[in-house]
Amino acid sequence: MIYIIIFTIFMTLLGALSSGIGGFLSSMIKIENKKILASLFEFTAGIMTGIVCIDMIPESVRLTNIYVSIFGILCGIYIIYLIEKKVSKNNEKDVFTNKNNKSIMSLVIILSMSIHNIIEGIAIGTSFSYSYSLGITILISIFIHDIPEGMVVGLVDKVNDKIKENILFDSIIVGMSVGIGVLIGLLVGGVGSFYTSFALSLSGGGMLYIVACELIPNSKNIILDKKVSLFYIVGIILSILITNV
Repeated sequence: MIYIIIFTIFMTLLGALSSGIGGFLSSMIKIENKKILASLFEFTAGIMTGIVCIDMIPESVRLTNIYVSIFGILCGIYIIYLIEKKVSKNNEKDVFTNKNNKSIMSLVIILSMSIHNIIEGIAIGTSFSYSYSLGITILISIFIHDIPEGMVVGLVDKVNDKIKENILFDSIIVGMSVGIGVLIGLLVGGVGSFYTSFALSLSGGGMLYIVACELIPNSKNIILDKKVSLFYIVGIILSILITNV
């Protein structure tokens, strides 16, 4: 039991470090003009698209089947749509200047990334229960993958006008959530594949909604420039590279 507690604390701190690195990198970026701000929206959208489509959804399908994944995606999209509709007091107001919408964007991404990290933590805990070498391999892989996730949280906080300390705090909190999953994985060896698959696709659907209905439209509202749009592709390529490390 002592081993479980120590390892859970270690993984919580490691997750905080990994995601915190991403948040720190985001906090160092200076937004000097509209083109840079629009590029950040596109870049963040690209990373999120890659994480969802290359990592989360394929894993969801592997655990159960395509129908559960699609149902989870649709539920995630609808939930975020309802939340945004309820919170937003003025639907005709420009999305970029709507503080409510920007806050919802940050909240959804933080929750989605936290759910993702909890599931990753379960994978680590389960793997260590089965094989030490397998656990180490997955641990290193997830540590690398969590850096861009921290960047996503940080970049959204950045365009939401949060100060550097708050950006780092949000990124670290998201990273620390991996400890919850590790504890579950070590104690019970994982959870049902259906629930894990649904949780992955649910959070993925929420993230896709933010990409399609918030980040990309915001970028286009700020400035229409094909060079800026290329940063969306850059974000996807980065997520592909990191996912396949």
